[in-house]
Amino acid sequence: MKKDYTNEILELAFSLGASLAGVADLKLLEKLKTHPPDLFKNFKYAISVAVSLPRNVFELITIENPGELYAHAYKTANILLDQITFQISEKIVEYGYKAQPIPASMIIDENNLMGHVSHKAFARAAGLGWIGKNLLLISPKYGPRIRLATVLTDIPLKSGRPIPNQCGNCTKCIDFCPSGALKPSNFKEYPAKREDVFDAEKCYTRLKEISKLPNIGAEICGICIKVCPIGK
Repeated sequence: MKKDYTNEILELAFSLGASLAGVADLKLLEKLKTHPPDLFKNFKYAISVAVSLPRNVFELITIENPGELYAHAYKTANILLDQITFQISEKIVEYGYKAQPIPASMIIDENNLMGHVSHKAFARAAGLGWIGKNLLLISPKYGPRIRLATVLTDIPLKSGRPIPNQCGNCTKCIDFCPSGALKPSNFKEYPAKREDVFDAEKCYTRLKEISKLPNIGAEICGICIKVCPIGK
């Protein structure tokens, strides 16, 4: 019988600075779109890691400008996540297994705002939260005020379970979206088609404009995060 490394890996994640960490069984995500298409080959699990952002930076966000402090927190969290997943991967390799860290923030498809794979999908499958109407992962403790990264691996782990959607009738993220990118929705787990509830072009146009503001240098907005009542 193979050893279960779950406790060691999750404890390592927390010791390195993770706010949340969990394990997703890739069997739950067989239909997930990835780049490259065979990204899951030779892997059985995904270790999902989250870092929370200082809550006050979201209160400083305005429609005109998300602010330098949010931009700095956003970029710092991404760097920390990449460091955490890199070190987790190194430890897994030391144990004699395969590991592939997925960058916290790397856009591969600009037209659809997609990276190598959806970190949110892993986090949801691991039980860290649910997909909200803003299509972000909503953590019961932090709301959407987190950043995510992932490690794919074949090391023996115990996976978590998805938790029920708890957005209820709340539509604040949709109502306050400055670009009008979010559309009314009432899905239980995840929308059948992302384009039915989200206009990526409208969102990305705004993000590109904001990234050009002085001292921003990141494609951020944050309004749908700021108004979410979960985790406040």
